[in-house]
Amino acid sequence: MEPFLPFTSKKLCGFLNIKQEKWSELSNANLITTGHKIGKPEILFAKIEDAKIEEQLEKLKQPAVKDHQPMKDEITFEDFTKMDIRVGEIKTAEKVKKADKLLKLTVDTGLDVRTVVSGIAEHYAPEDVIGQKVSILMNLAPRKIRGVESQGMILMAEDSEGKLCFVSPTKEMELGGEIR
Repeated sequence: MEPFLPFTSKKLCGFLNIKQEKWSELSNANLITTGHKIGKPEILFAKIEDAKIEEQLEKLKQPAVKDHQPMKDEITFEDFTKMDIRVGEIKTAEKVKKADKLLKLTVDTGLDVRTVVSGIAEHYAPEDVIGQKVSILMNLAPRKIRGVESQGMILMAEDSEGKLCFVSPTKEMELGGEIR
């Protein structure tokens, strides 16, 4: 039984009060001799009650819950329409001095070329993002980050393990194309 039910085989050896032999030694061994005392038996397999089966079936019907951040507060449609998200292309990228997480990106938006500071340096090397098509939030108020003025935000998706990937068009789109 050992190859198919290794734990059950071990229990049986315990019940029989015998040593679990190696396969190569089984033909030579006198496993049980006259007068051998067996151990106390116990139930090998617990009975699975119908209620337990139903409980497990219900668990399987439940959608898998991921460890994601909770949903943010609801906004109105008008709030959403205020966001100007466009297709852009990263033209240059370099690490921001004295910052492990930040890259300084130059992005061609089709309307202009602007600088965006993005916290993606732990996920992407500067040379790997050049030429990447991205979704860029254009009308975010400019903000100085580590002495560099950032003029927008690159949209990224994050999984439950914290890995990032670009939110970008799946087919060729012209720069400046509106994302809605």
